[in-house]
Amino acid sequence: MTMRFPWNKKPARSSGRLAIAIDNDAFSYVELIGRQVVRSGTQPCGSDNPQQLARRVKALNLPGADVLTVLGLSDCQLLQIEAPAVPADEMRAAARWQIRDQVDIPVEELMLDVLAVGDQRAQHRRQLFVAAARNARVAELGAWMESAGLQPSVFDIAELAQRNLQCALAAQQGRGADASAALMVHGSQCLLTICANGELFYARRLDWNSWSLGDMPAPAPVEAATPARTNDLMSMELEGVDIVDYGAEPQDSSDAQHDNTPRLAIEVQRSLDAWERFWPELPLQRLWVQAGDRTDALQGLLMRTLSLTVEAFDSSALFSLAPESERPALMLLGGLLRDDVRTH
Repeated sequence: MTMRFPWNKKPARSSGRLAIAIDNDAFSYVELIGRQVVRSGTQPCGSDNPQQLARRVKALNLPGADVLTVLGLSDCQLLQIEAPAVPADEMRAAARWQIRDQVDIPVEELMLDVLAVGDQRAQHRRQLFVAAARNARVAELGAWMESAGLQPSVFDIAELAQRNLQCALAAQQGRGADASAALMVHGSQCLLTICANGELFYARRLDWNSWSLGDMPAPAPVEAATPARTNDLMSMELEGVDIVDYGAEPQDSSDAQHDNTPRLAIEVQRSLDAWERFWPELPLQRLWVQAGDRTDALQGLLMRTLSLTVEAFDSSALFSLAPESERPALMLLGGLLRDDVRTH
């Protein structure tokens, strides 16, 4: 069974397309025909073991061919490196060697692929994104899917699913060439992405917790951020994703102690400042946010703290829902959009 990331293989079109996600808490799915959501839902894992959950999922009679799986943030890390000076067909092998000091398991145990940063316009230096997931975890997911009657096709990642969403909305609004940002919540983290011309230029993961919006007093500054949950893939702490934060200076913690602005807003501003320095020819036009029932609060916070148009991300502008459908998971919709906004 061959596992591939999404830019390596384009799954066959069918009348209905299915995307799924599974973690320790729940199995989520979205079935899409065109831009019509025909079915979506969540099956909590509860006390079921994987075999019991597989039987429950199989009973749903979902379309089982060419299933796209969106990996959670804890299952795949997106790194950024300088592009090795090697031919294109050797790029993946060279990237594997280059990231060996950034991971805490042997690189031979990783499934990885590479993707150019941005749209290949002139840069000071050519950069690559490297997506890395544990072979064992991907194989485990694939075996579980087969036991649930689902045929694995490709594995997508949250950063690219989010890219697809914001690029589709930008294109629909006639702003596809403009640079836009999106900040969306994924469990205990939120993901900031910046895109233009249908391409991902920037991605950063940030903490999302009970004081992110200033609901509670922020804890005293600490020397290290809370480690990200990556299923033992990476030893880097959450701030380690600043490898894709183009030259942002470290936050002055002494200033933060006297600032009532929530840390999340400060970190978003840092990223936007870094973007402005590195890509002055691509000024940001807007920031879309999505945080479930906290979306309005997040939008309000960022409208007060950023000199940028901040809008709630409205998936209804891109998809129509069947009356009986549950609210679909945005990242699954984003995964299913990749054929509409990508050519590879």
